[in-house]
Amino acid sequence: MPKKIIYTVLLFLLIGSCLYAGKKKPEWISNPYSQYPSKQYLCGVGMAKELNIAQNEALKNIAGFFETRVIAVTKSMESEKSSSSNYQTSSETSSSVKAIAEGTLKYTQIKETWQDPKTKTFYALAVMDKIAVQTIYRNEIDDCEEFIENCLAPNDDPLIRFAKILSAIDKLQQTQNAYTYYNALASDSGILLKPFHSLQELLELRNYAAREIPLQIRVFGDSSGLLDASLKNVINQIGLLENDNPEYQIVATMNPEPHKSLGQQFFQPLRLNISFNYGEKNLFSFVDKTEQGGSTIEEATSRGIRVLAQNIENKFRREFNQFLLNLH
Repeated sequence: MPKKIIYTVLLFLLIGSCLYAGKKKPEWISNPYSQYPSKQYLCGVGMAKELNIAQNEALKNIAGFFETRVIAVTKSMESEKSSSSNYQTSSETSSSVKAIAEGTLKYTQIKETWQDPKTKTFYALAVMDKIAVQTIYRNEIDDCEEFIENCLAPNDDPLIRFAKILSAIDKLQQTQNAYTYYNALASDSGILLKPFHSLQELLELRNYAAREIPLQIRVFGDSSGLLDASLKNVINQIGLLENDNPEYQIVATMNPEPHKSLGQQFFQPLRLNISFNYGEKNLFSFVDKTEQGGSTIEEATSRGIRVLAQNIENKFRREFNQFLLNLH
């Protein structure tokens, strides 16, 4: 038999075998865990008339399954989270669960696709390696725990100690999603991984450290009391307290500059100098300015003070946080 005929026969046999294999419905459609054991993987199957839609449906099914686990984990940790106002409330957490589930899909892959030759329906299998993803989150958690331990190491300087505790609090809050993801993937065991130092514990350490930073606020040039109230508010948010025997001072001095007029409107430039001092030593300082208008100089000045009072909280917090970062 000529070689050409043999090759032609073999080619038809190969095509026939491929078509036959394509017609057979894969087992993973009815049993997605047939190839990927549930102890290690999360699987989702999607179906649609278009391939990309089937793939998206498979991903959505994994996200929905993971979402259910996240909700269960969040509920079990709800009492701990609600113990501090800095944690999300359960309703706030539930509203972000969908985003959490969808975010984890970056670790999910489409492993299989198949089209039914009769109905032309596409099927897709999405798979997430739970153990691999858990390892990613566990590494993030371990890094967080090590960072916090380093922050809590003894230090004789109260400001440095306070700064490091704030850094520990920030780090723990940034790692909360990692704890949630990890526990959602490990929820079959029923054992939840929790931070070694809870947020409540760190906040108590912050409050204790703040008591060792006696502070006084002094404001000059503002009889309205707005600047004083804003500074009091921001130090309360930071966690510091005013003290009758202060070692540290926040000094705010507001000075008006020569006013301007345009028609019947007056414009009053104001300059606000803020300094944070330890005794006679200036630790940091900054300047804020504004120029507001009014039908009188007094009205323009009042508007300017209100603007400065609104700005001072964010600006002081930013400068204070930068100062603390530079300490360690």
